[in-house]
Amino acid sequence: MSEEAIQTAFHASHGDRVLAAAQRNGFRLAVIGRSIAVTVLAFTFLAGYQYPANVQIWGVTLLLGLGGLAVLATLGRPWERAARHIYFAVDVAVVSALIAFAPLSSGDDIPQNLVFLTSRADYYYLIVAASVLTLSPGLVLWTGFCCAFGLGLATYWIAQGMQRVVTFSDLPYAPSREIFFQTVLSPNFLGTASRLEEALILVAVTSIVAIAVGRARSVVLARVAAEERRRNLQRQFGRYVPASVIANLEKDGQLAPQLRDATLLYADVEGFTAISEKLPPAEIINLLNELFSAVSEVVTRHGGMIVNYFGDAVIAAFNAPLPSSDHELQAVLAARDILTLVSSRDFTGNHLRLRIGIATGPIAAGTVGSDERLSFTLYGDTVNLAQRLEALNKELGTSCLICGATYHAVRDRVRGLRPLGPHSVRNRDQPVAIYVLDENTVATETRTMEGPAPTIDESGS
Repeated sequence: MSEEAIQTAFHASHGDRVLAAAQRNGFRLAVIGRSIAVTVLAFTFLAGYQYPANVQIWGVTLLLGLGGLAVLATLGRPWERAARHIYFAVDVAVVSALIAFAPLSSGDDIPQNLVFLTSRADYYYLIVAASVLTLSPGLVLWTGFCCAFGLGLATYWIAQGMQRVVTFSDLPYAPSREIFFQTVLSPNFLGTASRLEEALILVAVTSIVAIAVGRARSVVLARVAAEERRRNLQRQFGRYVPASVIANLEKDGQLAPQLRDATLLYADVEGFTAISEKLPPAEIINLLNELFSAVSEVVTRHGGMIVNYFGDAVIAAFNAPLPSSDHELQAVLAARDILTLVSSRDFTGNHLRLRIGIATGPIAAGTVGSDERLSFTLYGDTVNLAQRLEALNKELGTSCLICGATYHAVRDRVRGLRPLGPHSVRNRDQPVAIYVLDENTVATETRTMEGPAPTIDESGS
């Protein structure tokens, strides 16, 4: 089975589990709501009928209301689905029996066919409404057809007990008002055509509701799929990029291509080849993981994003892919904090030095690769310049070099920056004006981390 098929099957099974839980919770809510409604109805019967019939009807109705809670014991059982169908069928049977048998009055014998002048048949709609909470179109249709069948059966039973059945067909063409009243208000009037129409309306309403429930299920499944996609992206990228980046991923799991000005920070470990020659592979990996974790934390804190790791080097972007105000300043402050951090601690017992290059300019950013593997990548001369400045540190004996565009954006807000003049940069025809974040500034901050304020001013004063 292909990976895509496995993922599809997983999403389907996860959606089924979510729907099953939603149906179970909806059914529980329907049962509890039904019990409360029937209990309240029992007390209305107590006041609506005369003694002793009112007490009898009250007791039976209260028993039905509270007894329905017993079905909750089937939740999570193998027969839970069958129990739901039986539960709603029983409720329909109770309403049908109420129409067919429950007397209209505790006084003289009232013809049962007059029950259709009351609102008892409307109870069917309450049952259909309760079935909607289960989010099961099949169960809604089952309930609706049970209601239509129950209404028809109750009508048939009442008709069988009548000596004479009067219907609309007994009316003459264009009857007078008097004849109409005599026919329709007759104790023998049943109006079977109206009962059939009510049954058809029940079926139609139930069908429409079932379609609506089906659409609701589709929405639930779509939300489950979207949430699972988000979690999958979180699992894939959450360890490498901030959560806010994941929210910007497109529906197909890719970041939208961007063309914007950004500031890039390129950092490399000084003398890493010599360090790696003295350490076993496992310790090298642990050292890099510890270093990169610390660097990533600093970059994220300043609103940047780690784009990639290249052996012992790391490249971070500010203002790509997420927009960031003062991205030049944040990159310089991140470089300062990284150098301060590295100079103040060891990594798996090894003291390290970093070289950093910072460049500001236009970049192209986006996800590239194949269907099986994608990578967020930056392109443009700014990327190359950041790398070249990092490498130039070795020649100049510095730790952090920045380009002119970055310098001019932060010069009034950061102390410890000084010009080094134009320098030749590989693959550049013209010399590039470069600036250095003074090593002494960083060192001073390292020595005074617990004391005086840092030498780089973040407030702009």
